[in-house]
Amino acid sequence: MRGRLVMLNVMLYELRRAIARKKVIVLILVSLFFEVAIYMALYLVPSKAVRVILIPLYPYMWAVGALLPQSLLLHFLAISIASGSMSEEYEQGTVDFFLTKPVTRLRFYAEKWLGSFALLAMIYGLMIGLSLTFSFSLFGAQADLSQLPEIVGLVLFSSLVFFSIAFSIGELLRRSSLSFIISSSLLIGSILISDVLVFIGKFTHSPEYISIALSLPSWGATQLPFLPLAQSQFKLFVEVLDIFPLTVGTLEEAVLSVSIYTAVPVLLSLLTFLRRDIPKRVS
Repeated sequence: MRGRLVMLNVMLYELRRAIARKKVIVLILVSLFFEVAIYMALYLVPSKAVRVILIPLYPYMWAVGALLPQSLLLHFLAISIASGSMSEEYEQGTVDFFLTKPVTRLRFYAEKWLGSFALLAMIYGLMIGLSLTFSFSLFGAQADLSQLPEIVGLVLFSSLVFFSIAFSIGELLRRSSLSFIISSSLLIGSILISDVLVFIGKFTHSPEYISIALSLPSWGATQLPFLPLAQSQFKLFVEVLDIFPLTVGTLEEAVLSVSIYTAVPVLLSLLTFLRRDIPKRVS
């Protein structure tokens, strides 16, 4: 019973610690502001021609708020939260303190990971709440809300890629700033390289380039939620909201990509954490 309370305390501590970080707070505020601004822009659009196009889409406006963060904002938020989760504990010298309590290294790592991801999920849940509120209040009754749980699940699942990469780099390097920079660079670099490779592959009719693009971590992370919706009533939203559309690959391949790029970094950093010495403090 005492061990369970310690585990719960670690999770609650992780939530409080992450929220207290100024960088995370700024990204949360920017994400929420961006989502609110999008809805207000759609509602107040001055062009009559644009309004004529948007009116048939009013019953599906909730999908804008559900899918928009997936394009880029949610991944940056995941990196910001995860990159400092373990690394800042080393920098502040608190890992050694926690491990003197009745909690194993495995449980400490797991609860830190779960606490960080729970915060990410709660922030995305707040975005979903805002999207539903603005959709109903500004655009009237909404349709096909039965699709919402699937979209939310796919978005959160796809966010695991760069969340886990950032979390693991933070554990391996034990430097929060360096972890954030490397993880962010991997995200942007992978996206740009994927787009270039797909363009070259289609232009030269060489499937090898497309295969390389599909093997990069950004493909499954950014494309998974859009793939099952590409041929549905949300097709237009997918075309507009998918900032980096690749229009290649299958849903099964995307799920496999996300699973691999989530599991490998986590297992590597977990094994490292279980075996490496824990310093009093990393300067």
